[in-house]
Amino acid sequence: MPNGKTLYVVQNFFNQVAVVRLATPLFSGKIETTLTDLAFDIPTTVAEFGDSLYAVNAKFSTPPTPGTPYEIVQVPK
Repeated sequence: MPNGKTLYVVQNFFNQVAVVRLATPLFSGKIETTLTDLAFDIPTTVAEFGDSLYAVNAKFSTPPTPGTPYEIVQVPK
């Protein structure tokens, strides 16, 4: 997928990231696929680096404590 034509949309409670191919002039797009991972626990944001995406788990279903671990999940694009 060419740079600047792909939008990654985090779908929190579905535990997935939609890969949207944008149309010119970037006013609309079409979902090409969705990315999932068993390690997703309500991801809230995603960053792109190289051939991977990195999603941050919010763990909304886990009571927060000072010792609650939070993860960043790496998935291939």
